Order: sequence, then structure tokens, then C-alpha cells
Amino acid sequence: MSLKLREQVGCDVLVVGGGGAGLRAAIAARAGRADVLLVSKYSTGRTTNTYISKAIIAASGWGASEDGKDVHANDTVEGGRFLNDRAKVAVISERIVSEIAFLRECGVGFGMEGGKPRVIKIPGHRHARHLHGRNWTGGDLVLPLVERAKQAGVRFEDHLFVTRLLESDGAIAGAAGLAPDGTLVPIRAKAVVLATGGYSQVFLNTNNAPGITGDGLCLAYELGAALQDMELVQFYPTATGRRGSVLLLYEKLLAREESVLRNERGEDVLAKHGFPDPTRVTRDQLAQLVMKEIKDDPGGGRRIVMDLEALPEEKARELSLFIPPAWWKGQKRFEVTPTAHFCMGGIATDRWGETSRSGLFAAGEVAAGAHGANRLGGNALAEVFAMGSLVGAGAAERSSETALRRIGRERMEDEAGRLNDMFSEQGVPPGELIRDLKTLMWRKVGIIREKDGLQEALGRIREPWPRAAVRSPGDLTRLLEFQNMRLVSEMLCLAALRRTESRGSHYRIDHPGENSNEWLKNIVFRKGDSGMDVEVEPVSP
Repeated sequence: MSLKLREQVGCDVLVVGGGGAGLRAAIAARAGRADVLLVSKYSTGRTTNTYISKAIIAASGWGASEDGKDVHANDTVEGGRFLNDRAKVAVISERIVSEIAFLRECGVGFGMEGGKPRVIKIPGHRHARHLHGRNWTGGDLVLPLVERAKQAGVRFEDHLFVTRLLESDGAIAGAAGLAPDGTLVPIRAKAVVLATGGYSQVFLNTNNAPGITGDGLCLAYELGAALQDMELVQFYPTATGRRGSVLLLYEKLLAREESVLRNERGEDVLAKHGFPDPTRVTRDQLAQLVMKEIKDDPGGGRRIVMDLEALPEEKARELSLFIPPAWWKGQKRFEVTPTAHFCMGGIATDRWGETSRSGLFAAGEVAAGAHGANRLGGNALAEVFAMGSLVGAGAAERSSETALRRIGRERMEDEAGRLNDMFSEQGVPPGELIRDLKTLMWRKVGIIREKDGLQEALGRIREPWPRAAVRSPGDLTRLLEFQNMRLVSEMLCLAALRRTESRGSHYRIDHPGENSNEWLKNIVFRKGDSGMDVEVEPVSP
């Protein structure tokens, strides 16, 4: 088939991504008097990581009087093993306080206690500072924001896959979007906000929404923006279901003395490794510990289970939102495995969320810097709403200073030609290429890394891959996703090889120590004239 060009669409601010960061940015941009178009690869709000989250947000001001934005910021930097962009951390820890009030104004319901939002404590945070949605689900957050965005006049275009960001005279001019009917949509914009999430779908085991394939990072990279920290991926330690798709929240379950994480010989895994208090083990530590047990146990104990045998029914009722339904049918032990959960790496931005390309912004998990080498629980949504609001306001301001640029028909015809060349009756299904890549990344570039495995994965990624059979716009989208996943996987391997230490979520079994004398640095990628440029830069003070 051949793609057809559709009539141009124009706006002041184009937001790419329909999760929490995209919605918050769109609302903030409308408040700044911008005409806003939000496009989403799937359905706005629902098919996103924010929607499938447990709606837990870290924010000071609701718990202990001695807690505050500076304490929150310090915990974040310490948990990130000092690779964080401290200026961005300071912005988030301060701004999220007022964002909670905004969310409540939008109709978001939080779990309440004594007439105010209830707070809980998550490992890595000094204080109980975590609010949660009334039903412990991301729908508590995003569905009210969808309604608020509609009321504000945000325009929506669902099921549109952005294939390329476009420039005119060296400045951002908009984007090209692929619709399910095979039409290519030119979108003119004065400023663009990327809010497409991370890249955890490059791993076989992940609990992320299906579309989290690194699209926004690749759009920014192809335009010349810098990416950084691509080796830093957080693996949640206790997941069940097919390919680790369902989290068993160890922060809630292991806090009960009746719940135990055991290896196949029945040993208490946490006690065995020197963590008698489960509330003090962070996600990176526990994921590495669990994977070591699975891979290296000399007794052959290759299964790890969450043992809930001793949990009384009355306590189970209190935890019912976190316990699999099978528990109530008599299953008390659940096999668990780590799963790719969150990416600390992403697009490099300043503290205001603008990239190295003027007029291009990034918010949420697509952006790097906030979490350093390990994200603490609750800080993902803190970043989503704090940076979403800041970036939306900044994009609106930038658009007010900028003229709407022309996207020439020849530029769109070039993009249509590039995509048309991918159609083929012969080849393997794109989904097969994706599965092979995900398997390779999980086995060689997962939680426990070493030089030979990383080099093997990098070599395989760089080899020619079979031609894909592309017979429909859906096949084309899957191939484009594969290409994006392959590009971010290459960067991940390169950065993991370059960082010859273990820090936070990055664990090199051949370099097990943290080396701050050499590695308080970020690894930065840019698209150069002759290929991919990689540089090592000191962490921003």
C-alpha cells in the first residue's frame, strides 16, 4: 500500500503522549493561553504507565513537621547515588507540594485520614510522605485530568503515531503523524512537548504499558537533542504474571511480619542477605539480590516465592488491593521475578524541561536527570506532575514568542517516501523481531551485567536484522517501534559497557563496587555527522 497525505493541522503547542505528564503539560499550556493539541499513540489517559500505576505520589507537607522539600530532595539524591540533576530535583520537590492541591482541585480523590490525605512510608525516604489515590490505581489520577483538559479546551488526536519531528530553518516546526488508516498527518506547532514515557519494553520481562518503546527519545535524538544515563533502568524486584506483568508490592506486603520472601530451600532471602528490616531495602538492592538467588544459588534454588501462608485473613482484607485474587482461593505462595519497571535515562533537559533544541521540551519518564541511578518509590509521579506543569507553561511561553513555521509539502513527501519504502510482502513479522530483541536484552543486559554479555548484545544489535513483512499501517507502526527499541538498546549497551562500576540500578558483576572518584558522571549521546557520539560529562552540581 502507499501512504496518503492528509490536510495539515496547526497548533501553538503539540503534546506527544497521553499519560499523566502529557495531560498535565497540556492543561498548563492551555492556562498559558496556548492552542494545544495532544496526540497519543493509543487512547489518551488509559493506555499509559500512569494509568496502570498504584497512584502513589511522594510530596512533603502532609506528614511529619520535620519533613520538607529540602529533606525530600536530599533523600532523592542519596537514593539516586548522586547522579541526579540537583537543580531539577529541587524544582520537583518544591513544586509537587502545590501540584497536590491542583490535583485535588481537578477532582482527584486521595486516600484520607483525619480529614486530610493519608501518608505512608516507602523505603529510601526518611519520612512518611506518600499520598495515594483513593482506589490505589492510576485511574484515580488520569481520568480527572482528561476531563479537566477537555474543559480547558485541549484538542485530542488519539491513535496517531508520531514518526518524525520536523524543523524549518533550524527551528522546531511540528511533526508527522501516522494514522491507523494509512494517512500521514502534518502537524504544525510552535513548540513540542514529548511525554511518551521510557523504554522498558526493550526487556522481555516488564510491567509497562505496551507502547513504552522509547519513541520520544528517538524523536529527540534524530532532531539532535542529547540523551543521557541510558544504562540506568530500574527493575522492580517482585512481580508475577506472564513476563512479570503484575507487581506484588513488596513495600506493602513484606512490611507485614507474616509475609516472607523465600528461596526454593525455604530460606528468608532478606534475612540471609543482611536485611532483617524489609522497609529499609530499596528496589535496586532487592532486585539484584533476587536475581542473584535465581541465577547463582549453589543449591539450585532458582525459584523465589512471596510466602503469604501465615498472613491472617483479617490482615489480608487490609491489603486486598495488593494481594492476587488467587490468595482468596487458597493459593498462599506466589513465584516472583524482577521486571523492568522504570527508566532513569532519557532526554537531557535543563531544570525547566527544555532540551538542547529550542522549542522542544520533555516531561516525565522520557526525560533524564531527576532520579539519578535509582528512583525512589513515589518520585515518578512527583516528577510527572511537577515537571508536566512546568514544561507546559514553558512551552506556552515559548510559543507566544514564535511564529508558526511552514512545513513544505516536499518535506512531508520525503517522510511518506521513507515510510513507504518499508512496506514489503516478504519477510518476518515485526513482532518476531521485537520478541528476539526483548529476549536478547533480558538475557544479556538485564539486572546482572558483565562485559562479555554486553558486548555480545551490542554486536547482535548492530548486525543486520531480517527484513520485516510490512503489509499494513499496523505492521508499519510495529516496525517503527522495533527500530526505536533497537536504537535505545544500542545506547543502553554502550553506556553499560562504558560505566565500569556498579551504582544504583546498574550492576556490573565484573565491577561490583561504586567508584565515585571516576564515575560521578553522566554518559551522554548525541547524533553526530558521522554517527552516534558518546561523551562522559561531570554530574551537574
